[in-house]
Amino acid sequence: MKRKIYFILAILMLILQACNMPGTQPETEELLPASAEQPSPQPPAETPTSIHQTFPVSAPASKPYPDVTSIDTAPEKRAPYGDSYDINRLERPFSQDMTYLPDIDIAAFSISEDADWYYISIGMVGKDPNNSIGINFGVEIDKNLDSFGDYLILAQPPYSQEWSASNVQIYQDTNRDTAGASPSKSDAPFSGNGFDTLIYSVSQNVGDDPDVAWVRINAGEYATVQFAIKKSWAGSAFMYSVIADGGLKDISKLDYVDAFTQQEAGSPVRSNSYYPLQALFAVDNTCFQAFGFTPSGFEPKICPEIVQPFIAEGPIPNTPGVDACTAIGSPNPGNCPWGWSDWPYCVCTPG
Repeated sequence: MKRKIYFILAILMLILQACNMPGTQPETEELLPASAEQPSPQPPAETPTSIHQTFPVSAPASKPYPDVTSIDTAPEKRAPYGDSYDINRLERPFSQDMTYLPDIDIAAFSISEDADWYYISIGMVGKDPNNSIGINFGVEIDKNLDSFGDYLILAQPPYSQEWSASNVQIYQDTNRDTAGASPSKSDAPFSGNGFDTLIYSVSQNVGDDPDVAWVRINAGEYATVQFAIKKSWAGSAFMYSVIADGGLKDISKLDYVDAFTQQEAGSPVRSNSYYPLQALFAVDNTCFQAFGFTPSGFEPKICPEIVQPFIAEGPIPNTPGVDACTAIGSPNPGNCPWGWSDWPYCVCTPG
């Protein structure tokens, strides 16, 4: 009897050992081939709170400054005006075959601030910054007020309605050539390297402060794209402009008007002898806005002052010795001082 009991116990032990042998798995579990390389454990993804210390909030309201748009003349495959190549004013929200791209057409831009941040808002005619063509949005900052861009804050798709720093980079121009030989006109053909040095990128771990610049989209009627820039980085006085670029997207060639002659670039204005667009397409930019100081009005690239049209011809009331110009497109042409105008605004530049 004892021999039978020992024999049964030995059989049970053998069965239990077989169940625990290496490589024995339930039939329902898929096995990796013996030669397959097992993935190494991955560290958990860093959350925004583990990277960033300060975050932008909702931007205070700001008054938008208008930019020329091409939506009304788009069916005619042309820009109405506003593409002034010699002074780096580009109105080219069209592909090379002159197909209109409303998501590249800047309608207005503005700046506001709170205690810690500057908020730069760009209102677009189209409302899809994530258009499949891929659109880069940028803010050019001129800190020393010489109309040469010192820094470019560049955002790339995909964009989110939540603040994000991972798709924002800041480039610096270290050799003062972003406006060619002179800031006031096209110097093409000019060979420079534009914004040449990356100084900030959270995704590439560049820069000491990961909180300098952020971007989000669809923050309001005049904020299809909105940047937040830390005030401690930007300073208290500067000039800035904005750009939407779905064409070349080559910051080493900025300003584009210095990299291409107008003949090479083409024109979106049908009356121009270089119509239609050629090498330079799918891009829209703006003049430079002054912030934190009062401009003289003679700074190269400075945004013209917007004043209401005057009805009377001749000298401007209460402005001795200053003549008027006629507002373009006005049903009852009015006048404004200095050089040119965009109806319904009198947008005037020093003559």
